[in-house]
Amino acid sequence: MNEKVYPIRHNSLIKKLSLQWDLRMGPYRAFFPQSNADIEACQKILPGSKADNRRFAACQDTTSGRIVAVLFIRDAFEIIDDSRQKAIFNLHRLDDDQLAQMAWFSDVHFTSSEDKNLISQVLLSHCFIEILKIGGIGILLDSDVGHFPLFKRMGMRPVGTLHQTSEHGYSIPMIFLPDKDYLSLINSPVLDLLRGVNFSRYADICAWYYQLLRDYSELQIGSAFYPESEADFASHHTITEGLSNEGREALLRNAMVFKCGPGEVLMTENDGGRSFGFIEKGVVKVVIGGKTVVLLSRGDIFGEIAFVMNSKRSAQVIAVSPDTEVVLLHPNAIEQIKDEKDRTTIWQNLARVLAQKVVLTNKLLQ
Repeated sequence: MNEKVYPIRHNSLIKKLSLQWDLRMGPYRAFFPQSNADIEACQKILPGSKADNRRFAACQDTTSGRIVAVLFIRDAFEIIDDSRQKAIFNLHRLDDDQLAQMAWFSDVHFTSSEDKNLISQVLLSHCFIEILKIGGIGILLDSDVGHFPLFKRMGMRPVGTLHQTSEHGYSIPMIFLPDKDYLSLINSPVLDLLRGVNFSRYADICAWYYQLLRDYSELQIGSAFYPESEADFASHHTITEGLSNEGREALLRNAMVFKCGPGEVLMTENDGGRSFGFIEKGVVKVVIGGKTVVLLSRGDIFGEIAFVMNSKRSAQVIAVSPDTEVVLLHPNAIEQIKDEKDRTTIWQNLARVLAQKVVLTNKLLQ
């Protein structure tokens, strides 16, 4: 059978992008390169990419003039003839009109390991805003596991399952949707930049995504809230948010750090242990009855339900990425904290995570 010919291939969303705007945060500037020098710099970072300045987006360190990150933007409907990518992104569930209004970030490359949080925030926020301005409704991105927490922080969510890209490489296909409720729930830095956006016009695509979650529960991600300042986020973990230095030290006293690889079991369903922990690095999956129900990454906590309810484990926790690191707290970790304010803060953090899960579950039931 012949591959379906996409009917609106000539209606490029990306060619509508305005090149005149940029976005500045701190020392960084995100923009669409136009000069030959900037385009050549991008091509050196992303070799093999086309010399089409409408498709590059870059982030520049304004103090040095150096480009510190580049991504390559395509029209999402370019994927339609690639059966593998089509399956990875679940594109068979999108109709032609929806796909024509989406962009695809096919490459994201950082030239520096410093300030990745802020750099990704500036670059992706700029692209999100400009794509929404021209009538876009979503952005697709195949994220490697290492960058998954960064993109999740922006408000991107899985649209396909984790898959292996090389012998040791894993990626998670993600999507950015202008869902105001979700962006507010996680305190996404993008939300403040979207003031004036009529979010109601995106109700249909958001409804499509929540239906996808109902059909594929393994696409759900951990419930994490984020601090407002970039400095706080750099060392952020949901459970330690707001603790004093003394409280943090007391909580982590006698904690165990586990380094594990794909397939290693961290917690077993129906086990009687009462300890809980958080992800320091990598991605783990939560499995109930043999079915993956959620993916967790850096900053997310696990085992909190059994801890709070003093019950058996409700799920199995399994590492899915190489070099995963988790921190398992001592069962009496909270009792070891002397300061009442710090103890209250931890219980509030746990309550916020559980409440967030309830909110997301309610969305799926609507």
